[in-house]
Amino acid sequence: MNFLFTLEAQLQQSIGLTLEIATDSALFEGVLINFENGLIELEETVIGYERENRSVFIALSSVNFIKVQL
Repeated sequence: MNFLFTLEAQLQQSIGLTLEIATDSALFEGVLINFENGLIELEETVIGYERENRSVFIALSSVNFIKVQL
């Protein structure tokens, strides 16, 4: 079985779950909103003066690891 196909299927099943995703230069944590065409969409909560949510788009090809928070 192809690893990429398995990973894409797992990401589709993880929509709505909190993920931690690491790239070479950043660590993202948020709720998986969507995954299609090799692009991951996370909704991050930014903590500061006011809490705000922002969408972050991450190319699957730049991901080093993904951790699912249960």
